Amino acid sequence: MNFIKNKQIIKDIFTISMISVLMGQFYLSPFNIGFRLTLAVFFMSLFLIYFKDYSIILITMSVGISTSVFRTLVFYLGNDIVIFEAIKMYTPVLFYYLFFGIFFKILDVRNLLDKPFQFFISLWICDAVPNIIEVIIRKAWQYSEFNKLIVTIIIVGALRTIVLLLAYYLTSFYYDKEKLVEREKYYREIIVFISKLKTELFILKKSRNDIENAVAYTHNYYDTIDDENLKKPILKIAKDIHEIKKDYLRVIAGMNSIFDTDTEIKEMTIEEILLIVKEHVINLVKQKNKKIDVYIEYNEMFKTKEFYTIISVLNNLTVNSIDAINNYGKIFIVASLKDDEILFVVEDTGEGIKNEKKEVVFNSGYTTKYDKETGKMSTGLGLSHIWNIVVENYNGTIDIESELNIGTKFLIKIPSNKIILGGDADEIDLYC
Repeated sequence: MNFIKNKQIIKDIFTISMISVLMGQFYLSPFNIGFRLTLAVFFMSLFLIYFKDYSIILITMSVGISTSVFRTLVFYLGNDIVIFEAIKMYTPVLFYYLFFGIFFKILDVRNLLDKPFQFFISLWICDAVPNIIEVIIRKAWQYSEFNKLIVTIIIVGALRTIVLLLAYYLTSFYYDKEKLVEREKYYREIIVFISKLKTELFILKKSRNDIENAVAYTHNYYDTIDDENLKKPILKIAKDIHEIKKDYLRVIAGMNSIFDTDTEIKEMTIEEILLIVKEHVINLVKQKNKKIDVYIEYNEMFKTKEFYTIISVLNNLTVNSIDAINNYGKIFIVASLKDDEILFVVEDTGEGIKNEKKEVVFNSGYTTKYDKETGKMSTGLGLSHIWNIVVENYNGTIDIESELNIGTKFLIKIPSNKIILGGDADEIDLYC
C-alpha cells in the first residue's frame, strides 16, 4: 500500500515539475544576466497550496532541479559554449526554489488561506525575497543597476501574488459552489429515498396489524373445534404466521433504527418539497425516454414536518402520470392553501381513466399497468397506500377527474392542521 502511495506521490511531483518547467518558458527578463521572472512560480505556488499532504521542500527542490537542468540544456544546445558555463549561469535558480520552499514553510502559508491579507504578504515574501537572494548570488550589481532590479523584483512579485490570490479564491469559490450543488443534490436524493422507505414502513406496519388479526382469528378458530386432525394443521398455520410476524417486527425495528439517524432536516417548505418532487419526476422521465414537461405551483409558503409523507404521496401519483403518458405530455403539481385545507393536485395529459374504473383504482391490488415486453403486471400497491395515508391517517379526501385521451387530475384535500407546523401535524407519526 505504501509503495502505491509513494509511487503516486512521485508521479504527482514529476507532473508538477514538468508543468512548472514548461510555464517557465513564459517569462520577463529585465536584465541580460540569465535571471527570469516566470509563470512557473505561479503554478508551483498553486500546487503547493492544493497538495497539502506533500512535502513543500520536496516539491520546490524538484521544480528547481528540473528547471535548472532544462534551462542549462536549452542554453547549452542553443549556444556555442562549454557546458560548465551553462551550468554556472542557471545553478543559482536552485537557490531561488530552495529559499522559496523554506519561506513558504516558515511562514506557514497553507494555514493562512482564510486570512487574505496575511496570505498575500506571506506569498509576496516567498516570491520576492528568494528572487533577491538569487540576484545577489549572481552578483547582479556587476552587470546592471542593482536598485532598479530590486524594485522590478518587488513590483513583479506583488503583481504575480495578486494574480495568484485571485486565481485561488475564484477557483475555491466555484469549487465550493459546485460542492454545495452536489451536496444539495445528494440530500434531495436521500430525502426521496427515505420517503420511499417510510412509505414501505407504513405498509409493513399495516401488514403487521393484519398478521396479528390473522393469528388471533386462527387461535380463536383453534379453540372452537374438537377434531384433533384439524387442530394440528391449524396450530401449524398459527405458528408459521407468528414466525412471519416476528420477521416483520425485526425488519420494522431495523428500519426504525435507520430513521432515528436520518438527515438533520426536520422541516421543509412547500417550495422545497415541490422542487424535490419535480426533480425526481424529471429523472424518471429521462429514464423512460419520454418528453414530458413538469410544472409546479403553490399559492402560499408554509413549512411542514410531514415532508417525507407528502413527497411519497406526490411521487406515487406522478409515477402513475408518467406511465399514463405515452411519449409526449405535461404534468402539473400544485399545492394550494385555502382556509383550513391544503389542496394537492397532480394533473397529467395522459390517456385518462374510464368512469367505471375511477371507483376501484384505489383498491389494493388493482392495476392496469404491465410491462409490454415481459407481460408482468404491476403490484398495484401505490394508489391504495396513498388512500390509506390520506384518508385514514390525515382525515383527508381523494378525488379523481379524468377524461379519456385528455388526461387525469388527482385532487387531495388534507386539513391544514395535519400538515402545517403548529397544528396537529407536530404530533402525527404514521410510522410508529
